[in-house]
Amino acid sequence: MPDAIAVQSLKSDINLLRQNIWPPADLAQVEGLPIYYANASAVQAYYSQWQGLIERAQDLYQPFMDDDVVDAVHLPSHLNLPLFYFSVDRIRINKTQAKESKTFRGVASLIDKCGQFEPEQVVKMQHWLDHDDTAVLVAHREFIDLRTYVFQHGQSDYTRTRFYVNGIVLSTVDDFVLVDARDKPRKQRSDSYKDPLADNQTWKIYAKNR
Repeated sequence: MPDAIAVQSLKSDINLLRQNIWPPADLAQVEGLPIYYANASAVQAYYSQWQGLIERAQDLYQPFMDDDVVDAVHLPSHLNLPLFYFSVDRIRINKTQAKESKTFRGVASLIDKCGQFEPEQVVKMQHWLDHDDTAVLVAHREFIDLRTYVFQHGQSDYTRTRFYVNGIVLSTVDDFVLVDARDKPRKQRSDSYKDPLADNQTWKIYAKNR
């Protein structure tokens, strides 16, 4: 892994710059979201203020990444660098019903992460774990996920990104199209897990053999 002191110094410099120039003042914003866009010259001017920090991050993480060239999109999100996309034809913003999933081999650790459950449900979960050496508990928490699909000029595929942690900046072409589909949530794929052992209104707990 990269040198911890160098990473911490980089993160401090990134946070300082974010305090001074984030969100970008001169770029258009998608309402209510940390998505900013403008023509190539405006975004290039803004990108130039971040370029030195992005290059420092690339130098730090290059030896530890598989790609021949590490771009800003593939740098660790904990650095808190905004993501830049260039020559963008179109973006689509989707709201999707999703679920977080965690697997546990003990009831105590599950309660620590997922909160309290009714006593009879705790008994059911413990009984399941005790009946078989391969038994585990799977916890699911449903939430609404926002994702952006970025289509860049000349590329046949798109990039799907979660943008709300670090924010994204788009350098757009003349006929740029923004498709905001937040008012039409995509349905979650059917769930193979049925009949939860426990439910505390946030997490549903299912029996599974690993």
